[in-house]
Amino acid sequence: MVVAMATFALGDALLKIISLSLPVSQILIITGFAGGVLNLSIICITKTRLFMPELRKMVFLMRSATDMLSALFFVWAIATTPLSSVSAVLQTAPLMITIGAVIVYREAVGSSHWTAIFVGLIGVMLIVRPMSEAYQPSAWLAVLATFCVALRDLLTRAIADHIPSLTISTYSFFAVGLGGLILLPFGPKFIQPSPYICWLLGGATILGTFANFMLILATRWGDASIIAPFRYTRLVFSILLAVLVMDEQPLWETWIGATMIVVSGCYIFFNERHKIINRTSYKSKA
Repeated sequence: MVVAMATFALGDALLKIISLSLPVSQILIITGFAGGVLNLSIICITKTRLFMPELRKMVFLMRSATDMLSALFFVWAIATTPLSSVSAVLQTAPLMITIGAVIVYREAVGSSHWTAIFVGLIGVMLIVRPMSEAYQPSAWLAVLATFCVALRDLLTRAIADHIPSLTISTYSFFAVGLGGLILLPFGPKFIQPSPYICWLLGGATILGTFANFMLILATRWGDASIIAPFRYTRLVFSILLAVLVMDEQPLWETWIGATMIVVSGCYIFFNERHKIINRTSYKSKA
C-alpha cells in the first residue's frame, strides 16, 4: 500500500508538470488510452478474461462513469490548484465512503463516527478557504473528484467477486480516455507535445498502471482494516513532492486541515478494527 501511494504521488507530480503544457482533455486522452492499451497487453499475456455478461450491468457501467469523472475532476484540480491542497482533500474519500455506506447500504454509524466525519469536513473547509481572499473556486474540483472516488468504491462493492481486477482496471483506463474525448470540444485544441512532455506522459501512464496494480495486491492480500490507514502516506509523499519539486509553500490552513482529515480518517479505521476484533473474540468465546 505504501509503494502504491508513493507511486500515485509521483504520478500526480508528473501530471502537475504536464498540465503546464497540455490541456486537461489531452492529458486524459493520452494517459487513459495508453494505460488501457498497456493493460490490454498484460491481459493478453496473462490470458485474463476481458468480456463477460456482467460487464453490461448498470452497476459496472456506473462504476466506469464515476472512474471517468473522478479522473477528469482530479486532473483538472491538479492543473488549477496547488498539488498539496488537492492531495489533502483527496484523503477525505474514506469519510465520504462512510457517509455513502449509511445512505446506500443502511450501515449503522455511531455518534463518534459522525464527529470524526464532521472534523474531517472542517479540515476540507480550512483547505478550500471559501471565505478568504485567497479563495479559488477551482479548489472544489478536488472535492468533486473525491466524491466520485467514494462513489466508485461503493459501486465496486456491488461488482461480482469473480470479475478480475485487471479487467476492471482496463475498462477504467478506457473510460478516462473517453472522458477526455467528451471534454475535448469544450477546451483548447490539441497541442503537439515536446519530446520532454512525451517522456513525462509515458512515465505518468506507467506509474498509474503500476500503482493500480500494487493497490490491487494490497487490498486483496492484506487485512483491509490494517492497510487502510497507510493510504494516508500518499499525502506525505505528495506534500514532499509539492515542496521539493513544485516549490509550493502550503499555507498553515492546509497543514491544519490535512492533519484534521488524517486524524479523523484514522480514528474511523482503528475504531472499526476494534469493533471487528471484539466481535471475533465474542464469537470465539461463544
